[in-house]
Amino acid sequence: MLEGWESARELKRELKSEWAELWRTKYDDEVRAEDISLKMYDRLFVDRGEIIHATRDYKPLSFREILDRHLGSELAVKISPDPAVGGWRRFVREHLQRSRPVRMRDKPRYKVDLTQQQRKKGQGWLNKSRIWKKIRHNGHVD
Repeated sequence: MLEGWESARELKRELKSEWAELWRTKYDDEVRAEDISLKMYDRLFVDRGEIIHATRDYKPLSFREILDRHLGSELAVKISPDPAVGGWRRFVREHLQRSRPVRMRDKPRYKVDLTQQQRKKGQGWLNKSRIWKKIRHNGHVD
């Protein structure tokens, strides 16, 4: 099982490098708004001169489908899960980060100065600086 797993990961790396080369060396036909492959990629099932991306009525190439054809859908999902389904980051975000308790900030330990009209519900820098100045001058007020 482990040997098959490692060989599958190696195959994925090789396919990914060919995939990157395909997109790096493509020909952009600006008149027809298409991208055309310049070489033949047997492992990616792409022939020379094949349209790999077009703007209208065209299903673009999918690395997931190519990986499925080489490895089978079960092993391909284990090696790299579909982004729509989610991978490790989504698992951590949904299950691990929410399980820890949420820490609430303590409320400030000073009374709001209402001698002047407050703006922004007393959260503006001018109001806070005035309150801090009063606290320093008069001592701590609870």
